[in-house]
Amino acid sequence: MKCLNHILLCLSLLFVSNTFALEQKYHESVLPVIAAFKAHDKTAIAALIRYPLKRRYPLPAIKNEAELIERFDEVFDDELVAVIASSNIDTDWDKVGWRGIMLNSGVVWVDTDGKIIGINHQTAKEQSLAKNLIAADKQSLHSSINSFGELILDWQTSKYRIRIDDLGDSNYRYTSWSIDKKPSDKPDIILLKGEIEFEGSGGNHSYTFKNGRYRYVLRVTVIGCDTSPPGWLEVYKDDKLLLSDSVISTVNKAN
Repeated sequence: MKCLNHILLCLSLLFVSNTFALEQKYHESVLPVIAAFKAHDKTAIAALIRYPLKRRYPLPAIKNEAELIERFDEVFDDELVAVIASSNIDTDWDKVGWRGIMLNSGVVWVDTDGKIIGINHQTAKEQSLAKNLIAADKQSLHSSINSFGELILDWQTSKYRIRIDDLGDSNYRYTSWSIDKKPSDKPDIILLKGEIEFEGSGGNHSYTFKNGRYRYVLRVTVIGCDTSPPGWLEVYKDDKLLLSDSVISTVNKAN
C-alpha cells in the first residue's frame, strides 16, 4: 500500500509539473525577454515590444521604440523589472491559448514571436500622470458631464462625437454631440444605465443605451481585419435600424 501511495504521489507531481511548466518550444519566445530585463538593457527591451503598446486610461499608447525608451521609467519601475528579470521560465510563465504567454497570472504578456504585447502593471509615476490627465479631461467637459469614474471611449463618426464614461460600478453613460460641437458644449443627448455585451471570446463587444423606443448601440472592434473601423454607432427605433455610422477617429481610446 505504501508503495502504491508513493507511485500515485509521483504520478501526481509529474502531472502537475507537466500541466504548469511552459512548453519547451515557447522558451525561445520568453528567454530573450528575461535576459533583456536582467541586463536592464532599455534598447533591447524596446526592440522586444509590439507597438503600439497600450497603457491604462487615460495615458496614451506608446508608438515606437524611441518613445518607449523616453517613457521607460513610466512603464517599468524597479519592482516590475525585478519580477521579470528573476522570473522562472518553467514555473512563472504559462501559455494561455491564442492570447499568448503570460507571466504571473498576466502581469506581462508575450506573443509566440517573443514580442511583449501587454503590461498590466501601473507604476506610481503613471498613476500620478493619469490623475493629472483625468483632472484636465474633466475640466474640458461641459459641467453636466464632468463627473465620472473612467472614460471608456471617445469617438468621432461622420456625424457625431460620442463618449462613454463609467460612472462607477459599471454604470455606463452615453453622451453625444453633433460633429460641429465641442465637448465643452452642452451635450445633445445624455443616456444612463448602459449595458455591455461581449461577442464570443475575441474581445469584440457592444454598449446599448435605451431611450424610450430608441436604442443606441456602440459596437467595439477588438479583433477585425485591416480595414475594420474601431467601431460604429447603430440607432434603432424598435427593431428598425435608422442609422449605422462608422467611427472615423478615436479621440481618446481608454481600453
